[in-house]
This record gives sequence, C-alpha cells and structure tokens, in this order.
Amino acid sequence: MIKSLIGLGISLLAPAAIAVEFPDGRVAFDQPPIFAEANTRYPQVWFPSPTYNFILRVPDAAGEPLERLEIQQLPSQEALYFQPQRTRAFVGTRPRQRISLGEVVFDPDNQLLQITFDPPVPPGTYLRVEVSPVRNPQWEGVYLFGVTAFPRGGALALGQYIGTGRLQFYRGSNFLF
Repeated sequence: MIKSLIGLGISLLAPAAIAVEFPDGRVAFDQPPIFAEANTRYPQVWFPSPTYNFILRVPDAAGEPLERLEIQQLPSQEALYFQPQRTRAFVGTRPRQRISLGEVVFDPDNQLLQITFDPPVPPGTYLRVEVSPVRNPQWEGVYLFGVTAFPRGGALALGQYIGTGRLQFYRGSNFLF
C-alpha cells in the first residue's frame, strides 16, 4: 500500500511549506499571519504616551517569514500620531523575547505606521508589536486600525490584510483634569 502511494508521487509526510511566487517575481504567503487582537492597558482619553499591543501569529504553513507589518488608523473622530522610535516587538508567549526591528516609519498623511523586521519573523512564531502614539485621543469612542502583513520580497511582496484592531477609549478616569 505505502509503496503504491509513493509510486504515485504521494508523500505521507507533510511537504515543507513553499511560498507563492508568481512568474513576475511577486511573493505572497501560502497562509497569511493570523491577527489575534489589539489592546491597551491605558484606555483613558488624553493619556500620554500609551502603548498599544497588536498580537498575531505567523503560522507554520505561512511559507515565508513576515518581513513587514503595516498598521493604519481607519477614519475616525481624531487622528493619532505615532512615535516610531518607541515601537518594539517581541516573540513567544511567556517568556517573551525582544526582536530587532529595521526601519519604522509613520506617515501622518495616511495614518500609516510601517514596521520592518530585521531579520524577518519566521513561520511558527507568536508576535506582539508595541506601538505608541503621542497620546490617546481626546474623544471617547472606538478607534479602528487595519493590519496588513507582507512576506519577504521587498517591493515585490504582496501584502495581505489580516484584520482590524479595535481599541475603545473612555472618559471618567481620575487621571483627567
């Protein structure tokens, strides 16, 4: 039975994941990273220099490492301004290990934070990215952030939208004036 399966070119072992590569050189994930959640420990309006966590997993079947992540604030009551120099990333669950970042750029015209991982994050990794705006918004409510993942490949990498982070901010803290 096994011999006949092998003769047909069918392997009983799972093949190594190979990314999608198009004839023109563009690269995509076999299976994109999975966005789990966005959260913050400080949901009070006007809180200065808070940290927002974006948590995701690069699955074993991704086929390519995660090279870049884009976090874009979707239209809302107030635009937030991120501090690229305060961006950090960690792999693992517990304990977490800090990883090095390449270029981190914030485009205020498009509310887009681009984070490049150097080296790229390999498949099979849990990832937490910490970003920090100048302050939380002054208006309470829900603020949404689109998250897009890019495999290795630089300009030829095809990004895949992996989810929307939702953060809610409240008024009524003792911190407020």
